[in-house]
Order: sequence, then structure tokens, then C-alpha cells
Amino acid sequence: MDNVKRNIFLLSMAQFITLASVVTVITYSSLVAKMMTGNTALATIPSATAFIATAAFAFPASLFMRKFGRKSGFYLGALCGGLGGLIAVIAIYQNNFYLLCTATFFHGTYQSFANYYRFTAMEVSPPHFHKQAVSYVIAGGVLAGLSAPTLARLFEAHYFEPVLYAGTYCLIIALSLVAHVLITLIKLPKRDTTNLNKINHENPRIIEVLKRPAFICASLSAACAYVSMSFIMTATPLEIVEMCGYQVSDAAGVIQWHSMSMFAPAIITGTLIARFSSLKIILAGMVIMFISTLIASAGIELYNFYGALILIGIGWNFMFTAGTTLLEHAYNENEKAYVQGLNDLVVFGLAALATLSSGFMLQTVGWKSMNMIVIGILAILIAVILWFIKVRDSAPKNRSEVIL
Repeated sequence: MDNVKRNIFLLSMAQFITLASVVTVITYSSLVAKMMTGNTALATIPSATAFIATAAFAFPASLFMRKFGRKSGFYLGALCGGLGGLIAVIAIYQNNFYLLCTATFFHGTYQSFANYYRFTAMEVSPPHFHKQAVSYVIAGGVLAGLSAPTLARLFEAHYFEPVLYAGTYCLIIALSLVAHVLITLIKLPKRDTTNLNKINHENPRIIEVLKRPAFICASLSAACAYVSMSFIMTATPLEIVEMCGYQVSDAAGVIQWHSMSMFAPAIITGTLIARFSSLKIILAGMVIMFISTLIASAGIELYNFYGALILIGIGWNFMFTAGTTLLEHAYNENEKAYVQGLNDLVVFGLAALATLSSGFMLQTVGWKSMNMIVIGILAILIAVILWFIKVRDSAPKNRSEVIL
């Protein structure tokens, strides 16, 4: 159990490094893009490009790690993150919007590999500890929320200071180097490659997986969490700074508290899922997200932004963590890499579309209407969950499946 705790801690720290990098990219990329283009509708494209890369490589990343091992994938991902930071610095010096999108694409590739930290947590822990293990790894984001804005300002002030935001992206490079060290220290179980070729030929058809009720409910729960959160979070710095006239530091503060709220609940989320079931925690997260939209729509004072973004972060945590644990019921051991990859393709593909449209929607329909769209997304998910409950309850009873 000591080795389990050690691995969970290292995976949590690796998650912290990744999310500190992600928070920095999300917070600053839209502002840098607006500075380069002068167009709000184009400003969220670099962030969307990152999500597109995360979606595009989610499936290949899973298959790559099945063949070459988790560590090889994590190393490759961290390398892409560092390259993304370097390219971003060059893009800022050259005032090149397309190069900035290339940089965020590389960074999104990093995230597509790092997203498997949470699944690796289940692989290095006993079955009764799976829900807590996933939750503890996701909790690594608390440190990201606490430290990322401060680190970004520190690097901005001390590196390439005459060039606005260049120093911030040097932080991405430094975090990538730290990630490599942490990955080296993780001790994963020895891989069993004896049946690898056989498993490759036993992959289910994609349509077969997409028709599984547990996959549909788990994947769409995580996807709705990410779609709602990214749709609002990506637009928030633009709404605060460009539309409402607040300072960049105000936007960074809101994103910092939002990031903390996304991951702080993970300390108890796993325990709550084990006690009350994945579905009930998903529903609780949806209620919290609904309240956040009401607060966001009530006004444009800073406390509205703080309250709304904190609550949407908590809702995301409940829905995403519970969706991840529910996914376990959608595959057997041989199908694991295939189904996990397909899940992340769905989740981050939809999140990419939400992020891509975020700036355009902010400019055309406005902040309040964007929050009403989130309510519509939650309503669709309620219908999916009710359908899943009906299908589950009509199936033959299996006591091991009661807590879903």
C-alpha cells in the first residue's frame, strides 16, 4: 500500500504540473490572441486549438501507451508541452497568430497524454480504492489553481519583460522539465505484453462501444462537464477585461479561484462517489452548475464572476470525476485502452467545439445568453441520465453493479 500511495502522490503532482500549465495557457492565450488580431471572435481560437489537439490525440495516445507503456506516453506528452511553450514565445516575438495556434496545439497534445494520469491511478491501486485514487490525482489541480497565476506573474516580471506575455510562456517550458522529473520517479507495475497482439485484434467496433448505456452516460456526463466549463471559462477573461473594463489581474484572480474550485473538492469527491454512487454525484454537480449560471446572469460585478466561476468549477469536479469512475462499467480489461481513448475523444472533441465557439458567441449573443446555453446542455444530460437509469433498472440485477 505504501507503493500505491507513493505512485498516487507522484501522479497527483504530475497532474498539478500539467494543470498549472493548462491554466496559464487558458488564461493568457485569449488575451494574447486579442492583442495580435484585435478581434474578440478570433481570440478564443488558440484555446480551442488546444482542445482540438487534446481530442485528436486522445485515442492515439491511449493506443500508443498500450503498445509502448504509460511512461513513454507521459514523456512524449511533456515534451510536446515544452515545445508548445517555446513556440509560443517565438510567436509573441514575431506577433504571429498562426504560430500561437501551433503552440497551443502542441500544448493540447501534452494534455491528451496527461489526461491518462487519472486512469493510471486506478491501475496502480486496488479495486476498492479506485474512486479515491482518481479523486486524489485530480486533486493535484488545487496546487495548480493556487500557484499558476502567481508563477505566471513571476515569470512575466523577470523574463523578457519588455515583450508582453513572453515571460509567461517561459513558465510552460519550465513546468515541462519538472514533469519529466516526476514521471521518472513513478514506479508502474511491469507490463504484460504476452497477449498484446491478441488484444489488438479483439478491439470492439466503435459503434458497439457507442451503444453501451454505461459508456453513453459516463462519457456524456464528463463531456457536458467539460463543454459547460470550457465554454464559460474561455470567455471569462475576455468578458472581464475587454467587455467590462476590469484589469488583467482581476481576470487572473477569477480564473485562479475557478481553478482551485475545480480541484479542491476532489479531496472528498471519491469518498462521496463510493458512498452515494456516481449518478447522484453527477446530478449534484449539475445542480451546482445550474446555480452558477443564475449568478453569472445576475450581473457583471466581480463578485458575480467569482461566484459563478467557483460554482461551475465545483460542478465540473463532481461531474467529471463521477463520469470517469462510471466509465469503468463500460469495458473489460482487454478493452480498457480502446474505450478510454474513445471516451476522451468524445469528451475533448465536444469541449473543443465549445471553446472554438466561445469567443464568437460572446461577441454575437453576449454573456447572459451563453449561460442560458449551459442550462440547455444540462437539460439534455438529465434526459440521458433518466434513460440510463431506466435501462439499468430493467437489466438483470447484479449486486456488484448497484453503486453506479
